[in-house]
Amino acid sequence: MSLSSAKNYALRAARSQDEKEAIELLSKAILELAASIEDTDSKVKRLNKSKN
Repeated sequence: MSLSSAKNYALRAARSQDEKEAIELLSKAILELAASIEDTDSKVKRLNKSKN
């Protein structure tokens, strides 16, 4: 789960000639972004707890 994976999926979708494939790749990109955001949020919360 990383931003680079999301970027790669999005780039592949942009180059895709097949609409269905592009939609699937964009869906994967969105899921990768969501997972990355959740992971970052979790890390920030842990850091904030350790400071208190």
